[in-house]
Amino acid sequence: MTSTFHGLQAAYKGLMGQQSALKTTGHNIANANTEGYTRQRVNFNASQAYPAPGKNAPSIPGQVGTGVDVENIERVREHFLDAQYREENANAGYWEQTLTAMKRMEEVMNEQSETGLLAEAMDEFWGSLHDLSANPDDASTREITAQRAAALADTYNHMVGSMQTNKRGIEDEIDTSVKVVNGLLAQTNDLNEEIAQIEAQGQIPNDLYDQRDRVIDELSEYINIEIEPENPGSHTHPAAEGGISVYVVDDDGNRLGDGDGVAIVQGESGNEGHLELAVEKDDEESVVESINFGADLELLGDHHGKLGALVDAFGYGEEDGLYQSKITDLNHLMTAFIGEFNDVHQEGVDLNGDQGMNFFDLDDEGVLSVNQDIMDDTDLIAAAQSNNDGDGSNALALANAREDSGFDSTYQSIIGEMAIEVDEARTMNETSMVRRDTIEMNRQSVSSVSLDEEMTNMIQFQHAYNASSRMVTVIDEMLEQVINQMGIVGR
Repeated sequence: MTSTFHGLQAAYKGLMGQQSALKTTGHNIANANTEGYTRQRVNFNASQAYPAPGKNAPSIPGQVGTGVDVENIERVREHFLDAQYREENANAGYWEQTLTAMKRMEEVMNEQSETGLLAEAMDEFWGSLHDLSANPDDASTREITAQRAAALADTYNHMVGSMQTNKRGIEDEIDTSVKVVNGLLAQTNDLNEEIAQIEAQGQIPNDLYDQRDRVIDELSEYINIEIEPENPGSHTHPAAEGGISVYVVDDDGNRLGDGDGVAIVQGESGNEGHLELAVEKDDEESVVESINFGADLELLGDHHGKLGALVDAFGYGEEDGLYQSKITDLNHLMTAFIGEFNDVHQEGVDLNGDQGMNFFDLDDEGVLSVNQDIMDDTDLIAAAQSNNDGDGSNALALANAREDSGFDSTYQSIIGEMAIEVDEARTMNETSMVRRDTIEMNRQSVSSVSLDEEMTNMIQFQHAYNASSRMVTVIDEMLEQVINQMGIVGR
């Protein structure tokens, strides 16, 4: 036979079960706006019926239910969507950072017009040469020509110097990113250890799982990673998620490293640990020469995420990088122009009747300047091709050096190439952001807190709690009848 108090115990289990559900609902509502929070739900199971099967089980018409048990409180999360999000997050991080670097370059070149600052400076210098050809003996015209030449040199130097400054800024960002990545890896490892300690006691640390997922999401923005859940070990709840191991993967999703890949965070029980990211640079060549997680894992040439975009912009190995390649293009452009211009100037004659000297100088550091002797004495500008007064034919030939050197076509090619690169980066950034946001919306549709749903659940659990409470009252009245009223007839 079942106990006299059997129904009371079943009602009590109902009270406790619905109370757990109400507490979980309250926790969900409280964290409705918490970033990275995953809604939780209580899983109920009918408790073991009476009697339990066995040879000595009492013979009754059938098993009688004994109430409800709370099996566990679990997160409502789809790990497949997490993997998709992190893969696309690395892609979006790469193109977002690349677009940022390209925009900074665009600002330096300041192409707000069809020509740009350097071409505008060249136009003004070219105009002064035409004026000089018409008035070769005029001192003010010669001074204007020298000053316009100096302005052209300053514009070029400022442009190249600004690009070099931006490149140094990217170097600082690489160092900062390395610190961020190592910090996130350390946090993941610490959370693995903390989760393992709690799981060993049979608990399910859902909020710690959320913290770890937030850290992994942020890490995926810097490098392309894959997560592998590890066995939580014995004496843990069946719903425990255990530690996670983190691997770096390539474009095809293959893990980097020997064998099955090298884990940068090791999540196996009793084998916690993580590797440190290091980026080594060649200061002389101003390029990244190594990206590694210790001796076992080299990432150079396989770049993803924000860190990969920074390395590509800075330059690595034999690759010049985004900024250095443009600096080299500008240097070649100006070298060709100066060579042609100086050759023509040397063929001319100055006001003193002497052969012309080099007009421009471009030193080994890439700094452009006007010959200081010419700046000090503008009579040294070789505007003539003879000793005849008023001869400005060489000044006109100097103006033609712009076309003969291919300055305009080469410069427009540089600008056009940059425009194409910026447009491609912008398109790829927008596309990757849309894909990432779409996956995030799908993920949120599964894991985020819906206040409407939680309010419905709250009413449902409240009614169930009230019903269990009413059941306790009914059984109490029954027991009152049995205990205090039975057996007193005839007294």
